[in-house]
Amino acid sequence: MNWLRFMLHVGSVLVMACAPAADAAAQDRVAFLARQTINCPGCDLGGANLDRRDLTGADLSGADLRGAMFSRVILRGAKLTGAYLTGANLKRRDLAGANLSGANLAGATFHRAILRGTNLSGANLTGANLNLAVLTSANLQRATLVQALLFQAEAGGADFTGANLSGALMGSARLIVAKLDGADLTFADLWEARLTNASLRNATLTDTNLHAATLLRADMSGVTGERTNLTQASMRSANLSGAVLHGADLFQADLVEADLSRADLAFSRLSAAKLFNANQTDTNFQGAIMPDNSVHP
Repeated sequence: MNWLRFMLHVGSVLVMACAPAADAAAQDRVAFLARQTINCPGCDLGGANLDRRDLTGADLSGADLRGAMFSRVILRGAKLTGAYLTGANLKRRDLAGANLSGANLAGATFHRAILRGTNLSGANLTGANLNLAVLTSANLQRATLVQALLFQAEAGGADFTGANLSGALMGSARLIVAKLDGADLTFADLWEARLTNASLRNATLTDTNLHAATLLRADMSGVTGERTNLTQASMRSANLSGAVLHGADLFQADLVEADLSRADLAFSRLSAAKLFNANQTDTNFQGAIMPDNSVHP
């Protein structure tokens, strides 16, 4: 009986402790919707009308913004860490410098959005539309971008270290000086993407399409994958030391002065590839079709 009284007492204390917090959150929501404040961390703003609001620097961390309306809203420098924005329409919106780390952005639309310097580390961007978005110097470390759309995205200097980009459509994306170290690019489509001076160290390139991609001076050391499509890719002075790319298609690839030392290109196709001055120290070409169409023993 004493134990039961004790548990009831504890329960009543917890209810009393939580009540002020709940009341504060409700008051914050009322004030936010009344445009008296731009801060509403942890608020339930599902379906809220945020049209034409300037929320520069606003604190909406952990807020539930599913179904909210964002027409002409400005979110520059806003704090949206851990926020729920699944399916949000942020087309052409300005989120430069915003913090969206850990946010749930699955299926969200960022078509032509400004995400320059935005922190998207650890964010869930599964199936998100980032076509033509400006992601210059954005932080996408460990972000989930499975089947995301990044066609013609401007992502120069962006950091995709450890990101999951499997199945992402990134045709003609500009990834100059971008970091994709340890990224998973399985089945990703980077047709004619520009990756000059980019870093892809230890990235996974299984069934990745890099047809006609520009990889000048790219660091691809330690990349792994099978059936990687590098046909007509420009890879002059690229570093592929220690790469393991079994069955890769390097038809007409430009590998002039590339570093292929210790690379494993077994059973790959290098027909009409340019290997002038390439470092081939300890390169494994077993079963590969060489530039002169002969099969390497």
